[in-house]
Amino acid sequence: MNRREFLRKQLILTTGILSGTALLKAAGFHSSQTAVQDTEGRIMTVRGPVAPESLGIMLPHEHVFSQFGGGLVEDPEYGREVLSGRVAPYLRYIQALGCTAVADCTAAYFGRAPELLQHLSEQTGLHLITNTGYYGAAGDDYVPEHAYSESVRDLAQRWIREWEQGIGQTGIRPGFMKIGVDPGPLSDIDAKLIRAAAITHLHTGLTIAVHTGGSPEAAMDELAILREEGVHPSAWIWVHAHNVQEVDALSEAAGMGAWIEFDGLSADSLERHLVLVKAMRERGHLDRVLLSHDGNSFPGRGQAPRHYDVLFTTFMDLLASEGCSEQEIRQMTQENPGEAFTVGVREIS
Repeated sequence: MNRREFLRKQLILTTGILSGTALLKAAGFHSSQTAVQDTEGRIMTVRGPVAPESLGIMLPHEHVFSQFGGGLVEDPEYGREVLSGRVAPYLRYIQALGCTAVADCTAAYFGRAPELLQHLSEQTGLHLITNTGYYGAAGDDYVPEHAYSESVRDLAQRWIREWEQGIGQTGIRPGFMKIGVDPGPLSDIDAKLIRAAAITHLHTGLTIAVHTGGSPEAAMDELAILREEGVHPSAWIWVHAHNVQEVDALSEAAGMGAWIEFDGLSADSLERHLVLVKAMRERGHLDRVLLSHDGNSFPGRGQAPRHYDVLFTTFMDLLASEGCSEQEIRQMTQENPGEAFTVGVREIS
């Protein structure tokens, strides 16, 4: 079975069809006006909770749009017509390649806009997932002032409120936490963000995706804080783990149960990503691997878009040619992200 046949088979199995509106109905979307019940064990999209098995092939780390590189902004302005004209066609393009879900990692204060994500989801039929939390990487440029003065629990309560009541006045609920930290050892504010995220997880069951990059020291500091708060490593995603040079550090975190995200896929990174996947496979940790691009279909400050199609156009075929089975590819592209983003409290027993 070639890649296109495989992708088409998975689309049919998970959604039953390929068209936008019908795809939404087949996937079990709920109206955003409907009270959310029984979210435990489900995935929260911008249009409501869905069953993990209906998610299909998911990209766990992309940016549908952002204003990263600009100043801190709470309420970003985008032209809906521009996004519909530029972003929606790109989303339809990756959908045609086989993608059925995207976790949008544009965090608060650099371009998060849940209502526009909901609009695009309605237009295209893709599952889109937004986030809560604060981004402390990039030298803390996107950490709001109140995060420094408020207590850890005050911060956590802000994020819990978004889960319980929706983001702002939108009624749209986040499906995960997006946190960012600079290289370790963790600064005081970065450690504060991680601790607030741990408390939020215990109240909401939302997964904690942390921009950690190539710093095993930061990763171990984060895991230590989670352990202190009673949160299991399986609630945590090591974002940008492809930047780590020591595979042993990745294997150690995966052995604890953490998710290891190789999200820098591009035409130039294929060899490096293949080495990483094979290394995790050899160590028996393929069940902890997530694959994505960190692409951006509408970046800020006049930057060129970063594509997020290489997984479908090239990398899956490359994995197959290197001996990965259809089940192993399905595991990394469907089963792992489905499990990682499922709402559920993961405590240390």
